[in-house]
Amino acid sequence: MEQVVNNSEQHSSDLLNTGPLWLRAVLILLALAGLWFLSVENYLLYHGIVEVLSVAVAVTIFSIGWNSKQYVQDRTLLVLAVAYLSVGTFDFLHLLSYKGMGVIHGLTANPATQLWIASRFIESSALVWAATLVGSEKRLNPGWLLAGWVIASSLLLVSIVPLRIFPDCYVEGVGLTSFKVASEYVISALLLLAGLFFWQRRHFLNRKTLILLLASVALTVLSELSFTLYVDVYGLFNFVGHILKLISIVLIYLALVQDSLKLPYETLFRRLSQELVQRKASEEKLQAANRDLDAFVYTVSHDLRTPLTPIVGYADYLSDREGAFDDEARELLEKISALGHGMSESMEDLLVLAQVGELEMSKHAVSVGTIVDKVLVGFSSFLHENSQKVNINSLPHSRLPESLLRQVFSNLVGNALHYGQGAAIEVGGERFGDRVRFFVRDHGPGIPATERELVFDLFFRGSGATHAKGTGIGLAIVEKIARLYHGRVWAEETSGGGVTFCVEMEDPLSCDN
Repeated sequence: MEQVVNNSEQHSSDLLNTGPLWLRAVLILLALAGLWFLSVENYLLYHGIVEVLSVAVAVTIFSIGWNSKQYVQDRTLLVLAVAYLSVGTFDFLHLLSYKGMGVIHGLTANPATQLWIASRFIESSALVWAATLVGSEKRLNPGWLLAGWVIASSLLLVSIVPLRIFPDCYVEGVGLTSFKVASEYVISALLLLAGLFFWQRRHFLNRKTLILLLASVALTVLSELSFTLYVDVYGLFNFVGHILKLISIVLIYLALVQDSLKLPYETLFRRLSQELVQRKASEEKLQAANRDLDAFVYTVSHDLRTPLTPIVGYADYLSDREGAFDDEARELLEKISALGHGMSESMEDLLVLAQVGELEMSKHAVSVGTIVDKVLVGFSSFLHENSQKVNINSLPHSRLPESLLRQVFSNLVGNALHYGQGAAIEVGGERFGDRVRFFVRDHGPGIPATERELVFDLFFRGSGATHAKGTGIGLAIVEKIARLYHGRVWAEETSGGGVTFCVEMEDPLSCDN
């Protein structure tokens, strides 16, 4: 991954460095000298070339940014792309209305200057907004964003032509108005604010991108300041301002389009690396927490069960001694015994929950019906005393570990017997390709719909469990086993009343079954 990032950086360097530094400096100076000579000989031609290049770059930024909106997560590019469509439109109108162009007859220098100021307000505001979005996960709707910019730009344009309510920016024979000069300072302040925001969020940006953005902001500020000094629309400061403006927009293009689209791998791999590191750290913490929790549960259960056994035994022994205690004392001893047995069951369930892990599949499919029969043997006394029946329907064979299947059915059947209020329960299942689904159905009072998902939480006991036995752990054990084998467990209402617990797990049968 580091090699890919290094290659990306090298490619970016090749694009920006097309030769020795002295050669590039000479070429830039020659280009500037040529443009200066052109501006002296034919300022309108010079102005037209510079503005057409600026408009072309602005439209390119919009085209690439808009068409890549579904691939680039950073909303900074999208905001600037849409904004530079407006900037390019106003700059093009500024070019057409420029004094001496002859495209629109009867115009003074004022409308062109107003369009220029409007365009710069759009650009500086967009840079501030875009800078605040660097590193942000805020979602923007591209359609609404484009519509908003179009509406705002249209209203701004209408205020200049035809309503002519936009403040004057240039008066023939006088020069720049105070509004125009003040606007340039306000625009410069907005640009400096954008530069500050970009710097504050520099850790979200590639180093070269940050340098290009800050350089663009700085040159744009110098461009705006130069436009506060000219008197003649064909003068030196006007020449300098247009040159700086062209270079600044090219830097925006290089910073956002080239870095975000031509060289996306560095950003992509940086984000992936950060996510992988964070995920790995989170997984390690979770695994350590699970190990500590399992160890804690095992230790606590073991340490508490050791003294609990003689306490329950002594209580049972004393309560069996007839004549040694009165009825009230014997009742208290029976309560001690019952509470002790209940705590012992809770600790047994906690130990099971802590120790349950994904075991290897059996080499051969086993009869799930046989497993259920063994489970029912453990409930034989309860079934006999309560004259309760268990109807076993068809059950598929399975390669899931027998010990875990016993846990599943022991908890589900035990839950149904305790809450079924003496009605017969049903056990069954079926196969769906490489998955099996088992169910245990009772016809008791059922579970409120609001509690059907909560019953699988550890220690949760429903509103109808006040007088029924249970630790609130059994169903959590079933849920954990189902999850280990890429499955799930859920509760649904039984037709006619009651609840049906279903558990589905991945269970591919081998070819010899």
